[in-house]
Amino acid sequence: MLQERVKGMFKDRKGFSSGHLKIVSFIERHPDEVLFMTEQEIADRLGISIATVSRFWRAAGYENGKEFRQKLRTALDTTPALKMEATISRLDKASLPMKMLEQAMVHLRETAEQTEPEELQRAASLMAGARRVYVYAPGPAVALGELLTYRLSRFGLSVRMMAASGHEVLESLAQVQEDDVVVLFHFTRLLPETEVVLDCIGRAGCAAVMITDREEFRYGAKVDAAFYVSRGEMGEFHSMVTPLLLIEQMILSIGLLNREQVISRLEALGELRKRYADKLPRGKA
Repeated sequence: MLQERVKGMFKDRKGFSSGHLKIVSFIERHPDEVLFMTEQEIADRLGISIATVSRFWRAAGYENGKEFRQKLRTALDTTPALKMEATISRLDKASLPMKMLEQAMVHLRETAEQTEPEELQRAASLMAGARRVYVYAPGPAVALGELLTYRLSRFGLSVRMMAASGHEVLESLAQVQEDDVVVLFHFTRLLPETEVVLDCIGRAGCAAVMITDREEFRYGAKVDAAFYVSRGEMGEFHSMVTPLLLIEQMILSIGLLNREQVISRLEALGELRKRYADKLPRGKA
C-alpha cells in the first residue's frame, strides 16, 4: 500500500520531538501536497516554527528538504500495475459485481456530502455565460473532458479542449481572455501543467472551475468553484463513477439555465437529422 511506503520513510522515530511527530503525521496524510510546499508553508500549516521544520529533515535521516522530497516523489511513483494489483488482490470473480457496486455507492455518498448545490449553480452560471469554455482534462480525465465538450457544444456554447501536456498547453492559454472560463481536472497529483494553467488563469483574470479527488487541494487552489470527487485510496484503482456523475450534473444545470436556447439548438439538430436521414448514418445520441 502507498501509505505504508510513506510510513516506511520514518522507521526510527525515537528522537523526534512533538513538532517532528506533527510533521510526520502531516506527511503521511498529505504526501502529494508536501511535494509542493515550502518549509514556511509547512510551519504555518502546522503551527510550528520554521526552525523545527528545518531540523526535522536531518532528524529523519535526510540532508535537507530537497533530498526528502526526491525520496518522497519516488515513493509516490505508483505504477498502473501496482495500483491494479492492490485492488484485484482483494477481489474474486464471484464478488466483483457487488464489490464494485458497494464501493461506487461509498464514493457517491462521500462526494454528495461535499457537493453544495450553490457551488454547482455558480459553476453552471459561469460556464453558461462565458465567451468560451476551455477544458483541461489530462490523463484519465480526457474522456470526461470530451463528454463535457461534446454536450456543451450541442447547447451552442463555444468549447475547446486544451492539450494535455507539454508546450502545447500554452497554445490554448495564449488565447484565454477575462470573460472565458477554464474547467480543469486535477486527479491524484499536481502536474506541472496544472500549475501553469492555474498561474495563467490568475494572470488572465478569468474564472476557473476545478474538479479534484484531493480534498485538501480543493480548498487551496484559487478558483471560482471547486468540487471534490471520491475515487478511492491512493495507490489503488481509481473509479471514474463520481466525476462522471458530477459532469452530467453540470451539463444539466447549464441546460436548466439556458433552457430556451438549448431546446432550440436541439430542435434544429433534430430537423437536420430528419432532412438528411437518407444520406447520413445516425451518429452519437
